[in-house]
Amino acid sequence: MPCALCASPTITLAEHIVVYPAEQHTELKLLDLSPGLNAPFGRQDYGGLLFPTHFFCENHNRVDAELTPPQLADTVIVDIAGTSPSPAEVARARPLLTLINEIRGQWLVDLLDHGGLYSVAQPIVDRAGNRFAHEMLMRGMDAHGNAVMPDRMLEAAATTALRARLDQAARLAAVTNSARIPDKGCIFINFLPSSVYDPDFSLDETLAAIRTLDIDPARIVFEVVETDEITDFELLDAIFGRFRREGFAIALDDFGTGFNNIETVIRLRPEYIKLDKMLVMGAVDDTMKSQFVLETVSIAQLNGIKTIAEGVENQRTLDHIRKLGCDYFQGYHLGRPKPVGTTSA
Repeated sequence: MPCALCASPTITLAEHIVVYPAEQHTELKLLDLSPGLNAPFGRQDYGGLLFPTHFFCENHNRVDAELTPPQLADTVIVDIAGTSPSPAEVARARPLLTLINEIRGQWLVDLLDHGGLYSVAQPIVDRAGNRFAHEMLMRGMDAHGNAVMPDRMLEAAATTALRARLDQAARLAAVTNSARIPDKGCIFINFLPSSVYDPDFSLDETLAAIRTLDIDPARIVFEVVETDEITDFELLDAIFGRFRREGFAIALDDFGTGFNNIETVIRLRPEYIKLDKMLVMGAVDDTMKSQFVLETVSIAQLNGIKTIAEGVENQRTLDHIRKLGCDYFQGYHLGRPKPVGTTSA
């Protein structure tokens, strides 16, 4: 909702915010950012700094730039109705970082509220060049009709609640749009494990949509997309268990870079491994990367796991990766992401 005073996005109904800086340096930075604020704002007898809510709505970018992440995380704020906090309001204290993230992500909340999320489909082909599957990729459209790419939405979804909402909305858009693809190949749907806090509840809406649209569960492949290190393997085991009980397959994305490594494959036993595009594109002119791809494919084949090479941008890459034994291929050379209905698939 917009701030009543400045029309900047805000998510709190409180008139004022009391800030308790973790250190004097943080306090001085905040005071330097607010020279135009007169009494009753500023230092208070009860030990905090009083600000009107609209100060943070208008200046969240400056606050974010001036304070370090630890300073934002360690500084406590209290949303209050008057000019001094009540015990009940103090009990709801939270980090300043949370407020900044909420304000920063408000445009994404508006996008989701107005149904601005949709999916495009990119084909995945087999060794003979036949379409085997489509990956459903998240896209957004803002209120002005401008396209919004996934990276910007994921960056804005800094809070756990908003990230979970974005992930669920993306899964639902993927399922809904995939039902319009004319062929009956597999459908790869991305999900963020960190946004699924309870496999028996968080996934229900997605699974209900699959049943309502009468999509064969054997066609669905849920693809683990995670920018952070996977640490909660027990939760991931529970998620995978739920998926497999429903008849779905699992794919591990971006293998070969970051945190998705052989140890993760051994622990999670996915049906598909997607080789990272930088690894695939680099293998053409790099003997070590080629050997890594070759050995990964060999290990996967011995364990009944199919490999998908991402980032196939030209015929030379396709020919080389095919020689290394990959099962399936994906990239602009084979088909760009397109809205469902405009693709020839």
